[in-house]
Amino acid sequence: MASKVTAGTGGRGRSLGLMAKDIVEGYVALNPIVLKKFDPASMKELHQHLRKLQTSVRIEGVNLANQEATRTRNQKLQRLHQAISVLENHAKLQRIVLTT
Repeated sequence: MASKVTAGTGGRGRSLGLMAKDIVEGYVALNPIVLKKFDPASMKELHQHLRKLQTSVRIEGVNLANQEATRTRNQKLQRLHQAISVLENHAKLQRIVLTT
């Protein structure tokens, strides 16, 4: 069951899986200010969702002749990598272990 994060979303409950998908699509930018409102369990769950999405984007086949599809895929991977890097760095500063 997905936990709800209410901080930073105007009091509305929000699934971390949906937030991860929004990060991939570019609707949400993950930064240290946003992460301040997360507890360690939520950070771990978000990290898992981001890793799963990264794997699924990499597995998707893409036609190399289609430049638009390749560009979109690369943008998604770039957003995921940036978000994971920010999350891991913030967790390191807070002394939170993300991997089990």
